Amino acid sequence: MSKSTKVILCLVLVAALATMTVLFLRYRSGSQTLSALNAQLAESRNTWETLAAEKEALQKELKSVTNDLKEAQLSLQEATDRATELRSQIETLQQEIAQLEENAD
Repeated sequence: MSKSTKVILCLVLVAALATMTVLFLRYRSGSQTLSALNAQLAESRNTWETLAAEKEALQKELKSVTNDLKEAQLSLQEATDRATELRSQIETLQQEIAQLEENAD
């Protein structure tokens, strides 16, 4: 093997080692970035799941309150109708009492 061949092989070996070093450093950097992104994803997912659970609880509470409100409105309407009916009956009775008093005199 000639001296020039040995020099060329050494240069190729040095270039290969340099390439391996650069690629290893990029791989390690990419691995660290991936780990950081996975941690952020897990945190984001936990936050999202927490918010979703809170949303579901609030939706259930809203549905319950809405149903209670509908029942209250129905009860109020029934009470208002009954009060109107009772006022009418009271007025009729007062008129009857007034007529009976006039007839008694």
